[in-house]
Amino acid sequence: MHRFLRTASAVAITVAAMSAIADAASAQTYNRLVVFGDSLSDNGNLFASTGGAAPASPPYFQGRFSSGVVFTELLGFNAGRYAAGAPVTGSINYAFGGSRTDTIATPGPGMRTQLAAYQGAGGVFGPNDLVTVLGGANNIFQALPTAGASSNPTGSIAPVSTGAAADINFIVNTVAGGGAGTILVVNLPKLSLTPQFRTSVAAPLADFAVTTFNGALYNGLLATSAAQPNSNIILMDLFKIGDTISGNPLAFGISNVTDACFNGVTVCSNPNDYFYFDGVHPTAAGHRVLAALANDYLYYGDTGAQIAILSETTYRLREDMMDSASEALSARHGWGAGSSLSFGAVFDRTQTDDRGVVTEADIDSDGIRIALEHSDSENWRFVLAGSARRANGEGGGQTFELESFGMDAGLGWRSGSLFANATGGVSLDNVHNYKRATGVGPVVHSGSTDGASRSVRVQAGYWMDTEGVAISPRVALGWTSASLDGFTEQGVAAQYAYADRTVEALTAEFTVRAEGEFGDGVFYIEGGYRDALDDSSEAVGTGLAGGISHVLEREIEDPFGGQVIASAGIERDLGPVRMTVGYRGRFGEYSDSHVGGVNFVLKLQ
Repeated sequence: MHRFLRTASAVAITVAAMSAIADAASAQTYNRLVVFGDSLSDNGNLFASTGGAAPASPPYFQGRFSSGVVFTELLGFNAGRYAAGAPVTGSINYAFGGSRTDTIATPGPGMRTQLAAYQGAGGVFGPNDLVTVLGGANNIFQALPTAGASSNPTGSIAPVSTGAAADINFIVNTVAGGGAGTILVVNLPKLSLTPQFRTSVAAPLADFAVTTFNGALYNGLLATSAAQPNSNIILMDLFKIGDTISGNPLAFGISNVTDACFNGVTVCSNPNDYFYFDGVHPTAAGHRVLAALANDYLYYGDTGAQIAILSETTYRLREDMMDSASEALSARHGWGAGSSLSFGAVFDRTQTDDRGVVTEADIDSDGIRIALEHSDSENWRFVLAGSARRANGEGGGQTFELESFGMDAGLGWRSGSLFANATGGVSLDNVHNYKRATGVGPVVHSGSTDGASRSVRVQAGYWMDTEGVAISPRVALGWTSASLDGFTEQGVAAQYAYADRTVEALTAEFTVRAEGEFGDGVFYIEGGYRDALDDSSEAVGTGLAGGISHVLEREIEDPFGGQVIASAGIERDLGPVRMTVGYRGRFGEYSDSHVGGVNFVLKLQ
C-alpha cells in the first residue's frame, strides 16, 4: 500500500512535535511542586547548609551537583530551598545531596527526615500539588564496598535495596494519604552506564542492586496506588531509557556519554556535549533530557488525548460510505427492471482544528468502492456495495496509517416523484504504524489497534421539474458508531496505555439538490446542513503502562455537528458506461472535509 507519510517526514514531525506537545501539556496544570530526594533533585540545599562547602561551586553550578540547574527546576516551578522557618505553602525543594532514603542525617537529612521536617513546619498536601520523590542510590553506594567484599555479594546488597524501596514507598504512602494529587516517583538508572561504574568490577553488583530496588519499588507502588485511590502515582522509568541514550547520544544533542566532564581536578571545555558532569551526576544537558522525560510522564492525560483523531477518522470514513450508498438510491430518473455494476475511486482530505487538548490534524485518504444495484420493478431497488479505504494522518506529534474495509446494503423505494431509502453498513478498521513523538530527544513510540464501525441511514425526498432543472429537497437521519480497541504504546519514554473508545452520534440533515442537462451530460449541485441530535462519544482515556497510574479521561469537543454540506459534479455516457465525476465538501466548526471521486456504472441488463 502506498505510504503517504514517508520516513523523512516522520523524522521532521518528531522534531517539530516537541513544541506541540509542550502546548498540549500546558492545559494540564499543577498548582505547585514539592520535592523530596537526593543530589539529582537538590537545588542547593546541601550547599546552603554547609556554608558553601559542598559541593564546591565552582566547578559545580551554584550549589547543584551539576553544570546547571537540575531537572526538578525545569518542570515549570520556582521552588525555594529548604530553610528553617521558610514558608511551606508554595513550591519548595527539600532534597539534599548525599541523602539516603531513611533518617540518617549525614551528609544531608534522610528522605524520611525531609518529609517529617516538611510536615513539622506545617506543610500539607493538596489535590493540585505535584510531589516528586527520587532516592535510593546513596543507600546502595554506601553498601557496595561491604557487599562486594562479602562471601555473598548479592545476598548482602539485596536487603539494602529492598529497605530503600520500602522507605520510598513509606514516603509515597504518607504523601498520598496526606492528600497529594499527583506524585512523581523516579526509579534508579542503570549504574553500569555511568563513568564511575562503566569499567568497574562493581558494575554487575551495582546493577543487581538497582534492579532489586526498582522491582521492590514497583511492587510497593502498586499496593500504595490501590490503597490510596485519590492520589495519582506516576512511576518514571529512568532505568529503561538508559541504553537508548547511551546507544545514540548524538540524537539527544550529546556527544559523550562515557566520560565525566569534571574529573575531580579539571573541567572539560564543553560541558553541554557531555551527559555526565562527574562520575554519576548528569550535566545541565543531561538534566534537560530527564526533564523532557518527566514531562512526557506528567502530562500523559492531555498529550494522550490526541489519539481522538484515530476513532474520529474511522467514524468519518464510515459516514462517507453510508452517504454513497444512500445517494445511489435517490437518483432523479426511474429505475426500471435490471441490474448494474459500478466501480468508483474516492480521494479525501480532512483538516481538524485545535480543540482544547487536541491539536490540529490533517488526514488524507483514498479508496475504492464496488457496488451491485438491482431492480425488479421501477418502484424498488437494492444496492450491495463493498469498499476499501486507507488513510494517513498527522497532528499533535502523532502519525498513523489506517485501513478500513466496509460492506453496505440499501433498499430504495420510489413512486412518481417521491422516494425513500434505508441503508446500513459495517466496516472493519485497522490502525497500524501508529507513531507518537515523545519530545524526549528522538524517542518515538509506536503501536497498532483494531476496531469496527457501524452506521444506519434513512432518507426521504421528492423531485420537482422546473424548466429543465430538477430540484430535490430531502431529509435524512443517520446513526454512526465507530469503536477502536485500546492499546499500549511500545517505547522507552512514558508508555501510554489507551482505553477503548467509541465515537457515536445521531445526526439529522436537510439538503436540496439541483440537476440540469448540458449537451449529452448532466450537472448537479447540492447544498444543505447536517447537525448532531445526540453525540454519545466517549471521552479519551489515557493511562500509563504498568497499572499504577490513573486512567485520565478527556472530553473532546464535538467535531461532527453543525456541518454545511456542499457538492457538485457532472455525469456523462461513455458508450455503455455512465461516468460521474464529483466533489463533496463538509464544512464544520472544528473540521473541514473535501472529497473528490469518479464513478463508472455499467448496465448489465
